[in-house]
Amino acid sequence: MFNDAGVRSPVFQIDNIYLSSATATKLLATVEGVTDVKQRKLFAKSSDIHVEFQYLGRPYIVWEPYGDNSRFWIGPADMVTDAAPVRELDSTADICRLEDAFKRYQPPFYRKILGDIFTLRFLHRRDE
Repeated sequence: MFNDAGVRSPVFQIDNIYLSSATATKLLATVEGVTDVKQRKLFAKSSDIHVEFQYLGRPYIVWEPYGDNSRFWIGPADMVTDAAPVRELDSTADICRLEDAFKRYQPPFYRKILGDIFTLRFLHRRDE
């Protein structure tokens, strides 16, 4: 996503049907620059924020708007919490490194099949 000035937004979205918050937690732990990864506890006060982590020293979250959305939003914690505003990333490559980890993720076969059925993805041509 880009803003009106053409600057890459530090937020991206992924379909959550293909991965759980536990899988997102494990995936984030493998990304260079990510530290302090914490998955939401069962019965936590917020059901919208699934994972909290530090990315390049800045607070980030994996957020599911309204707790029942079909997508996870990954971005600075200040997009939904009272955290101090996250300053702009040093380069657009910084957020791309994080996003690429999710793009490279391959769900288990059964999850991919179920995800493709529920999203009707098999009906749409994909250029990947």
